[in-house]
Amino acid sequence: MKRARYLAPVALGLALAFTTPAPVCSEVLLTEAKALERAFPGIVAERRTLYLTEEQVAAVEKRARSRMPSAIVTVYEARTAGEVVGRAVLDTSVVRTMPATVLSVIAPDGTLKMALVLQFTEPPDYLPREGWLKTIEGHALDDDLWPGRGVRRVTGATLTVQALTDAVRRALALDALVLRSTR
Repeated sequence: MKRARYLAPVALGLALAFTTPAPVCSEVLLTEAKALERAFPGIVAERRTLYLTEEQVAAVEKRARSRMPSAIVTVYEARTAGEVVGRAVLDTSVVRTMPATVLSVIAPDGTLKMALVLQFTEPPDYLPREGWLKTIEGHALDDDLWPGRGVRRVTGATLTVQALTDAVRRALALDALVLRSTR
């Protein structure tokens, strides 16, 4: 009888552990509006949706050396006095098993001005600190924009670093091949 009294709470705990769904980490780190405000202070960026052709997708993937998550892409263009002061590309892709959304802000010369993580649904431990994102600012789409080359690796966030770098590479390739070429 004594043993049953001690086993009952253990049995209840195990039953709850196996029947309660695991918490989902779906954290919005930055809203789209706040990210655009940070990217283009005092400027309202024009939002456009691009429907890429198969040829455009293939060209961007080849240049970025990364698969496009979709042929439908949201881009922003910021202007001051009619002059383009920057562009931004939203990119949502799977990191490990869950998606992350990155806004890559691109300077008029085609270099990365900043990358902002808007949503990250993997465990928070897998997200590099914000300082890591600053280390990729100013990069162009070249062979240095790879983890282990010009991009620092982060222990415990290897897949995230790769996914974020891939998102930036896709944005820079899209900017070079589609956005700047149609102006």
